[in-house]
Amino acid sequence: MLMQAAFTRIQSDSNSTDRFNYVTTDVPNPADYTWNFTVVDCVGIWDLTEMTNLDDAELEAVTDHYRLRGSEEDINATLAVFTEDFSLPKETQEFMQSQWSENAKFTGVDRAGFVSNGIKAMAVLSNIDFPEGEADSFKDLDKAVEWARGACPDGV
Repeated sequence: MLMQAAFTRIQSDSNSTDRFNYVTTDVPNPADYTWNFTVVDCVGIWDLTEMTNLDDAELEAVTDHYRLRGSEEDINATLAVFTEDFSLPKETQEFMQSQWSENAKFTGVDRAGFVSNGIKAMAVLSNIDFPEGEADSFKDLDKAVEWARGACPDGV
């Protein structure tokens, strides 16, 4: 692996679930890559629209960021947003099936969504195995955020 995030797992005192907080010294900074990250209420949104060609460093960085940042208490749902130009060769699909499914489980989120303006989000969703939560695909980011907010605690 090109990038390994160093982190220490600390059980959360403020949460009775099995979720953990992560203290890290190496969370990838989105500013160093072609993807972006934002939070809306309890929804973590990874904007991959500038990532048309996935190289190992980009893929490792966004994966590490997703796992570490998505595990924090303020995130209950995640969205990955990409364009129809997002390349889905067989190797990428295999990676997504194993790694992205594991990432959703690892974070402990309740919902994981995928957004694109065509059928790519449905293709990605078809490779995801996430029986611990809900997963869905969308063509519209606003509708995806509305759906993902359903995982937010009351008052968020």
